[in-house]
Amino acid sequence: MSGDAQSLLAVEEAATTAPNKPSEDSTSGGASTSSEEVAFKIQFGKNSSDVKRPFDSTVGDLKGEIEKQLGIPSKLQKLMCKGAALKDDAATLRQAGIKDGSKLLLIGSNPTAVDAAKAAAAGAGAGGEWDAPKTEEPIHKQTQHAKVLAKGVPDGALPGLAGRQVPLDDKLTAIPGLLDSQGSKVRMTFKTELQQLWLGSEATTQKVPYGTIGKIESWPIEGNEGYSVVALHLGAGGTSKYWLYYFPSQYVAGLKIRILGVESLL
Repeated sequence: MSGDAQSLLAVEEAATTAPNKPSEDSTSGGASTSSEEVAFKIQFGKNSSDVKRPFDSTVGDLKGEIEKQLGIPSKLQKLMCKGAALKDDAATLRQAGIKDGSKLLLIGSNPTAVDAAKAAAAGAGAGGEWDAPKTEEPIHKQTQHAKVLAKGVPDGALPGLAGRQVPLDDKLTAIPGLLDSQGSKVRMTFKTELQQLWLGSEATTQKVPYGTIGKIESWPIEGNEGYSVVALHLGAGGTSKYWLYYFPSQYVAGLKIRILGVESLL
């Protein structure tokens, strides 16, 4: 996240630091206003910021401040708390159930960055820029990968599409029918509210925090370009890789955006 992004969510809205006006005397017919504040966190990508705002300010006010600081239009923002989207912009933070210590997840991209990514895609042609650089020996011929690829497309795999990228719809929360490096069938599940990627097989489920994935590479499978080999670079320096086979090629860019943000395509 840029310095501007970090500053957003670390600075209170001017109204929170302005001196409170004295409440009007009850004999004058005026009503006193609450100056109570709520402290919570907002997670945006890999960054988390502490926020303190008036309890009775609205969700819309918060989205407006995010738009000013990050350039993400309010209508394109999704704020989630405990897995549920805060949809009513007229609701106050109190009515929305925000409490001290709550954690909100912000989902959204700056349109300028999205347009730049689209332009890069248009200039790249048929999918090549989403893929990793060529190696001396094609990956499908390397022994460790050829062994797994020889098993063929697993049952239950999503249809693959070569030569184009398709947005990964928010409603698509899982990609079944993948193989891991052992040739075992796995299911990839996006746990957005937890900022985790779950990779589950019959024997176990590996829970990978988005923040530990530093890079995602992919290679179309020769002879079956509708599917790709995908490598998730994990940990410091990305020295550890989690390999996935028969990942639908059309969703490679969408996977990168969902896990690493649209900037990963630039």
